[in-house]
Amino acid sequence: MFKFQDFDGKLLALRAEMTAPVARIVTTKMQSLPEPIRLFYINNVFRYSQSYLKREREFCQAGVELVGCSTSEADAEILTLLMSVFKQVGLTEVRIDLGHARLLKDLLNAAELDMSQKTIIQGLLACRDLVGLKKFMEQNSFPSNLKKAFLELSSCRKLDKLSDVSLEGLKYDKVNNQLKSLAELQKILKDYKVEDKIFFDFSLTKKIEYYTGIVFEASVPNLGLPLGSGGRYDNFIEKFGKLKMPATGFAIEIGKLLQALAIQGFKVPESAKPNVVVTSIIRSVGVKAVDTLREKGIIASLEATKRSSEKTVEYGKI
Repeated sequence: MFKFQDFDGKLLALRAEMTAPVARIVTTKMQSLPEPIRLFYINNVFRYSQSYLKREREFCQAGVELVGCSTSEADAEILTLLMSVFKQVGLTEVRIDLGHARLLKDLLNAAELDMSQKTIIQGLLACRDLVGLKKFMEQNSFPSNLKKAFLELSSCRKLDKLSDVSLEGLKYDKVNNQLKSLAELQKILKDYKVEDKIFFDFSLTKKIEYYTGIVFEASVPNLGLPLGSGGRYDNFIEKFGKLKMPATGFAIEIGKLLQALAIQGFKVPESAKPNVVVTSIIRSVGVKAVDTLREKGIIASLEATKRSSEKTVEYGKI
């Protein structure tokens, strides 16, 4: 995040994402609106990154937020909308990797692991090192049911397989509830016919701490960074007011979307030029002619200069 001081010594920061500004607007301007509230935005954001990473520090985001609904149906709507955006612009080979912000954390807490053990497991999962994970759990005498759950979740790539994972005991209630919610989400996504584009990733938890439910990233082959990402944040909006409002949403980086389209051979169309240039000695006749052409969907412009007819014809051929 870019931070600096103004002339009065007050600390200022450039917005790093749009979720916080949207949350402020919802709590101050939209309290009386019926829920759920559906919003969209297109705006620039600013993020600091090391120069060697060659990442843009200012870029344009387009995003949506669905506020006031905590159901799996709302999450499915957001995921389906994200896939629809890519389909509408003609992008192919898109996949969405989906995880849960609390699933891994709650499983680690329920397993009563110390901080160093948690860090090691998270690192092994991030590298998809199942051999190393299995070896670590054996060396630290993990219970067989816990070992099985970690391995099953780590190797699982489709949401419909999560119903096979279950842990007995009250301390695993949160984990089991999250698995049930993901299984429910899978059924809804199947109705939307997008389930084949969505893959489960146990290690995907996102660095932003306000996420409370599903988290996801959209990507295509041959592009190193995600096109967009999002998730559920049920406790964030109340930080900006007294309203406790669940929410879910996503943001797409426009620059990366254009890069992905270019890799797949898409060419940005040239700006449209007038198809017809109208010139008339009597202005009112020319205006009427242009209006008539435009009403029929023809791109038309009225000659605005006082050049000769010959030069106007030459201009029209350009």
